[in-house]
Amino acid sequence: MSKPQHVSFERGLERLETIAERLGEAELSVEETIGLLREGKGLEQALRGYLETAEHDLQEIEAGRGLTEFVIDRPADPPKS
Repeated sequence: MSKPQHVSFERGLERLETIAERLGEAELSVEETIGLLREGKGLEQALRGYLETAEHDLQEIEAGRGLTEFVIDRPADPPKS
């Protein structure tokens, strides 16, 4: 197993699209095809995991959990006459 590669979501998605285009070409060797399939499947799993985590985070926010807390300062009471 090789060392995991770090990639942003956007770059991973771009690379996956490039891989899909390359796999659509008829002139790939078996070795190239297998390499691209390995990379593409790895990217697919990583991207899917990222989206699942983001979806969970959004659900937590919608449910009101993990929010940034604020306290609104009340203006001082008006002076009494």
